[in-house]
Amino acid sequence: MRTYEFKRLFLKAIQEHFPESRVEIQERRDTVLKARIEIDEETFIEIYFNALTGKKSYALISRADRVMGYDNYRFWHYHPPDRPGDHIPCEEPEIRGVLKEMKETIIG
Repeated sequence: MRTYEFKRLFLKAIQEHFPESRVEIQERRDTVLKARIEIDEETFIEIYFNALTGKKSYALISRADRVMGYDNYRFWHYHPPDRPGDHIPCEEPEIRGVLKEMKETIIG
């Protein structure tokens, strides 16, 4: 996947699940995209995408701790909200589904 394709999917998912949130996006050489979706003063979602390596990560952070997330460091795995330190193997998630799950976790 190319960076512009990932960015298009990412922006569409943000509009669907976090339309009122402030979003910061950093791009480097059309290869790396880093983004932060600010939920409140202590909570944000961090997104990372590298088109060359295929690395992707999605993390919900609150009070400087990971609450939950997904990434493909070594293999695709999930960090569940009740045990964010665990690495549970999974298939690659769609960003739309990840943001929906994070929103549901925030709402409780």
